[in-house]
Order: sequence, then C-alpha cells, then structure tokens
Amino acid sequence: MVSETDARALVRLVADVAGFTGSLQTKKSQLMTELAKLIDADAWAWILSRAERNRDSPSVVEFLHGGMDEREFGAYVAMMQDSQTPVEYAALNRLRLTESRFTRSWDQLVTETEWYGAGNRRLLDQVGFEQVMYSVKVLDNDGLFSGISMKRRVGRPRFSPRERRMFHIVCGEVDWLHTCDESLASMAYQVRALAPRQRAVLTLMLDGNRVKDIASALGIQPSTVSTYTKEIHRHFAVNSRVELIHRFRSGDGGDLC
Repeated sequence: MVSETDARALVRLVADVAGFTGSLQTKKSQLMTELAKLIDADAWAWILSRAERNRDSPSVVEFLHGGMDEREFGAYVAMMQDSQTPVEYAALNRLRLTESRFTRSWDQLVTETEWYGAGNRRLLDQVGFEQVMYSVKVLDNDGLFSGISMKRRVGRPRFSPRERRMFHIVCGEVDWLHTCDESLASMAYQVRALAPRQRAVLTLMLDGNRVKDIASALGIQPSTVSTYTKEIHRHFAVNSRVELIHRFRSGDGGDLC
C-alpha cells in the first residue's frame, strides 16, 4: 500500500501528463521523466523488445531514455548487447516467462556478490549507475515486452519498497505507456534476427548518433560501423538512414494507413 499523499501525487502525475499535447513518444518520455523526479531516480530507460528464450540480450525496436548523456547512453547500449550481458538479465528473462507483469530491484534478482562482482563492473564503472529497478509488461506470447528501468548513480542509496511500489503502480496502471504499434511489433522479429553488435549499432542510429559517435561508444572503427550500417540497410530493405528511421516511425506502408 502507498500512503494517501503518494496516491494523490501519482494521480496528479498521470493526469497532468495525459493532458499534454504531442506524440505518444513525447507523453511516455514526459511521464517517465516526472516519475523519476517523484521517486528520486537519476535516469530512466524504456524499451520495446522481442526476446528469445535462449538469449538474454534484448532485441530493441524502440528505445526512449532520459538522464543519461551521450557517452553514458552509448556505454549502456553496448553493455546490453555484449556477449556477457548484465548479471540480472537472466533472472529478468526467467520472470518474463512466468509473470505477465512484474517490478523488481536488482537485489531481488541477483546476490550482492553478483551485483558488485566482475560481471557487473561495466554498469558501475563505465555507465556509472549502481541502483537499478525494472518494471516489465509482457505484450504477447512470443517474447514481445515493454520494459522500463529507473537508475541511481554510484554512491546513492537503494530504492526503497515505497519507491518501488510507486514505480510499479504507474507502470502497471497506465496502459498507453505500453502501447505498441503493430508494425513495430512485426519489425521486432527482424531486429531479433540481427547479431548483437548490429542491434547495438541500430539502436544508436535510431537515437540520432553519427558514425563516429557510434564507433566511440562501441569501441570499434568508424569503417566497421559503416559496414554494419550497410548490413542493417540491406536487412531492412532500405537505402539510407533517413529511410530506416522513417521505417521504424511509420512502418513499411503495407497497412495502407
């Protein structure tokens, strides 16, 4: 249970954001930004992804975020698609197979030894976050899910049960937060077919990063990024970055809308 004061704050938050004009992406970003302030989080991320049972790294088709600069976001995307995925991903995927909606902080997913061990140093040392909690809603029976994370920087206290409950309520009760365009849900299968490094390049491209910025974030040569870009264009049957971004924003036109 949350207090009456917290309940009023949540109702006011959702009502205020629901009244905003603009795209659904703008509303989602505004809601997460204001919720982060309410629960004292430093950063947030929202993904739409289609996962596979035998692979922990997500196949992201839409990614919104706030509170991370370009370097942090690049390091975060690279970490998500690394061959050694974050230590909590396996536990999150197991929950996703049995629960349709759940919220967990890191200490409910892995041990303290695992969290602060060698396998999680990239999050702590390179990305710069220590406290993380997730809220996930499963959208179909073939791995499609909406996932949201709230983060605090290194040295900050853990999220409290009260803050976790407030996070869970908003993410669970605001249906439009998880609204998924049918074309994106379909394209998630195509993203899932990409190699992890290609998926990382795709995510950074869709976020507006240039070739040299992507290369810096992933620790590879710009020529390698260009090669991956050509492969991604070929995979999605497009001829340019502009066409690729339009494809993810508007679909392939096959629905005649």
